[in-house]
Amino acid sequence: MSSVDALLRELEQTLINGSQSDRSSILTQITDLFVSAASGLQDEQIGLFDVVISQVSRDIEREARITLAERLAPVPNAPAGVISQLAMDEIAVAKPVLSTSKRLSNSDLLKISQAKGEEHMLAMTARDDLGESIADYLVLKGGRVVTRALAENTTAKLSTQAMGVLVMRAVTDHELQSALSVRHDLPPALSSQIIHLAKLSAQKRLKADLEPRLASEIDSAVEAGAKNVAAATQFSVGVTALDPDQEALQARADAGTLTESDVLGLVQSGDANKAICAFAAIAGIAVSTAHQVIHGTDENSLLLVTRALGWSWETVRAMLSLRSTGRSELQLQRAKKSFEALKPETGAQVLAFLRNS
Repeated sequence: MSSVDALLRELEQTLINGSQSDRSSILTQITDLFVSAASGLQDEQIGLFDVVISQVSRDIEREARITLAERLAPVPNAPAGVISQLAMDEIAVAKPVLSTSKRLSNSDLLKISQAKGEEHMLAMTARDDLGESIADYLVLKGGRVVTRALAENTTAKLSTQAMGVLVMRAVTDHELQSALSVRHDLPPALSSQIIHLAKLSAQKRLKADLEPRLASEIDSAVEAGAKNVAAATQFSVGVTALDPDQEALQARADAGTLTESDVLGLVQSGDANKAICAFAAIAGIAVSTAHQVIHGTDENSLLLVTRALGWSWETVRAMLSLRSTGRSELQLQRAKKSFEALKPETGAQVLAFLRNS
């Protein structure tokens, strides 16, 4: 440790006569020495570095403190006193050690949270294997940004009570819903609540995205997807029994050999029921739902679903001919403009609802 002895003598003079630049320079030397020797140091030697680095780093400029924090944060046996000092500093300095350093215990993190607040708590949420006691504290005391980040950290250990609090908050926080939906440690009852909330939120966002004239049609399309096959008999092309070829069509769809051109060919050949079954198989929706999409009171459901599937206007135009009311050329041109103006993402949201209904 003769190198440290020499640095200590230099330090004494620097503390008395040196500038900030001198202090930063000697801190760099001491840090270099510690990092290079850290794996072989004894506790007593680490304690000596702790005293030295703490003394020098108290009055150095902000950028030098940030650099010190970044260098010591990944070191498993970094000087505990220095790490605690850096963790209580402003967030730019504290963040590397709060998010990474193994030298901070749950007790340390709790004290820092209580003393410093939101920004420091947010940095803690990035830690691997965050302990249950501090994670629960962050749930109770952290704001929306903190709880979202904590929920996204799937290594953080959360108590059942804390998870329940997060699920309740997720009622009004879509991003929190998304974060919780990928956690595998949620109890089954809470997982079911998150799935239900996600469906409700998606429906609200969908309605907000669509023109007001489409909102009622989306409601009816989603509702129809939950009905059984018999409910579809109200339409002119009713379904009283499964099409004998439906199973074969589904098998082809699963194998990827049933295509848009097959649907177009079936429509053009006049086989309406089989065309609708093929459409349902490709779209991944119930046949009753497919009838609702095609024969419902507003053609926009069909436009949305086919837009999501990436189908051509030629096929869509042919499918519109299956509707019970005819279409003039002017009406078809308007439908084409509406179809081309629809965003595929909006159609995808509708299709996702119909598949899950």
